[in-house]
Amino acid sequence: MDEPTETLLRIGRDISQLLASSHTSSLYTLFFIDQAARESSESPHASWPKVVTRVYNGLRALDIQQHARIYHVDPTYYSWPLYERALCMKAPSPAHLCKLVVLENKHWRTPTETHKSNAQYYAVLVQYVQTIDTKALAVYVRALGGNKVASRHFKFRLADPQVSKELTGYDKNGVSPVAMTHNVPVIMSTSITQLQPPVFWLGAGHVDYKLALPVQTFIDATQCMVAPVSQPVTFD
Repeated sequence: MDEPTETLLRIGRDISQLLASSHTSSLYTLFFIDQAARESSESPHASWPKVVTRVYNGLRALDIQQHARIYHVDPTYYSWPLYERALCMKAPSPAHLCKLVVLENKHWRTPTETHKSNAQYYAVLVQYVQTIDTKALAVYVRALGGNKVASRHFKFRLADPQVSKELTGYDKNGVSPVAMTHNVPVIMSTSITQLQPPVFWLGAGHVDYKLALPVQTFIDATQCMVAPVSQPVTFD
């Protein structure tokens, strides 16, 4: 690892540790919300792609646009390491960077329960530093229906990219849980609720745009489910 990279990593770690304390976490969150409110009075921007404007309008429909911030990132963003992506958006740490992944129950059968407890597809919010635990997801979804459906009918795998686009209306690396084209049940990994400061970043509809907002604001507005459906990624 070269010296500039080591320096950036050290800076990133120092920032993360500083913002993890309760006092600085609260100050960061207040500053974030203040900046979001200022920016919302100027949005939407004419330069935004239509899909980003769609996400913003979805935020307005949920009445949380004043708590959200939209970032335009460099086209080479996904070639960068996580710590550099976090720094470019002033995110507290790489752990605050999240994504929405659509999973399909490959053993799904004709629904006999409510939509959320027996859907063929689920959209899972997970951190980049975590990986989805499909077994834990199956256990959680089965429990939503009171464990009435046999466990053999639950086997979750990544949905086909084209199916994901049809369900959400967004392309890879831009997938957002806001203003999806279909009502796909959203499950947030519990680990996201443990972030300090409690703000998270995710797709804003387009690969070059990211959305950030307070975790609890999103949960309250969307009534998404929260469950322990991920495990930390092991880095070699």
